[in-house]
Amino acid sequence: MKKFFSIFLALALVLAILPVAGAKAQAPVAYESSIVVQNLADEAGTLSLSFYNLAGNLVDTAEKAIPANDSVNFYRGTMPIDPGFNGSVVVASNVPTAGLSNLVGLKTGGKAMTYGAFSAFTAGSKSVYLPVLMKGNYTYDTFFYVQNLGSEKANVTITYSDGETKTLEGIEPGAAKAVKQAEEAHTATVFSAILTSEQNIAVTVAQTGPTLLAYNGFGAGTVKPIMPLFQANNSGYITGIQIQNTGTEDTEVTVAYTPGAAGTACEEKQTIKAGESETFGLKAFGAGAPGSDCTKELFVGSAAVSENSEGQPLVAVVNQLNSKAVKGGSYNAFDAAQGKGKVIFPLIMDRNYGYFTGWSIVNVGDAAIPAEGVVCVVKGGTVEETFKSPEIPVGGAWTLTHSKQIAEGFVGSAVCSTTGKVIGVLNQLGSGDTYTGVDALLVSEGFLVD
Repeated sequence: MKKFFSIFLALALVLAILPVAGAKAQAPVAYESSIVVQNLADEAGTLSLSFYNLAGNLVDTAEKAIPANDSVNFYRGTMPIDPGFNGSVVVASNVPTAGLSNLVGLKTGGKAMTYGAFSAFTAGSKSVYLPVLMKGNYTYDTFFYVQNLGSEKANVTITYSDGETKTLEGIEPGAAKAVKQAEEAHTATVFSAILTSEQNIAVTVAQTGPTLLAYNGFGAGTVKPIMPLFQANNSGYITGIQIQNTGTEDTEVTVAYTPGAAGTACEEKQTIKAGESETFGLKAFGAGAPGSDCTKELFVGSAAVSENSEGQPLVAVVNQLNSKAVKGGSYNAFDAAQGKGKVIFPLIMDRNYGYFTGWSIVNVGDAAIPAEGVVCVVKGGTVEETFKSPEIPVGGAWTLTHSKQIAEGFVGSAVCSTTGKVIGVLNQLGSGDTYTGVDALLVSEGFLVD
């Protein structure tokens, strides 16, 4: 069976620590998870789920049939785990699959207050890079889970950019350990980290405060990462790009911002020291920043590293935030070389209890994609819809919101195909009076396949 892996927290009320007074009171007291798995084959298959607690023990297993070209959802009530479970899950299948996990932050009493999303892993690496970590950064802290994807116990060394270090010992295969920055001694409020191990590992990071933003650690960098969706001054939405230099030399990095729906093309330059990270976008589209010609205007488009003076490998995380509306979401930047002929979105929604999705698909090929050159087939139950793209220039993006486009209450998945090369990200958004004061934005990466 093919396996993929997912850091997983499911209703951790029993293990949660109640918030303290002040800024910490804005963060969740506990978390729970859901998983959606998409079958990429034309035949039905079987999923096998194995749950490991933080002590490394196999808690339970479950099996579930998955229809051809369709998806299945797992919630706490449909998984063989008790309230209070805290750990990881390994999903195996006899068909090719893609997976996504939604993480929910809970208030005291179990009411949802924040939401984040991240993609499952299909493989790990012996080095993992985390571009953005926080301790006491405007009410935000981070924590991350390190999962052992190897066949032997894993020892993990964590080196932070502010000089702190930490070692995790004896992580069992399939199991995970949690690391909370609020419990560590850090001299900086925003910093990065490099994790190394003799076994392949995977890491998921949660940025938690008034909103919840989740992203996966990187196994390798690229010289010119691409960010498919960037917005600024858009009805309160702003975007910050945290770029980490995983190389051995300092390098001057230029980020080019390309408008899609709105805005003016501009650039921003900063020097990133070896092993450290810098924030792009926030100041450039705010009060202005040295090395930038961007202005404080409405911008909706994409961003990409256009120059990297020393050719150093870079990784980047994109945070989208609307502080007034209390919404935030995060996704990983892409390597253009990762572009494929298909991008898979395991979860598509249209007015599902107030939630809908929207994708942004970027042309990373060397030629324009003609009108109707990207065809997306959306399926869920008995419903099937097809969407076709407009012309997408090289480096351009196709952004489509699914609200009122499919069917009320729709939950399904999508496969987008082209003869060119594309990458994509997905936003999940809850709207309406129900979500006043609730972080209902979740952002994740599309799966790329040939």
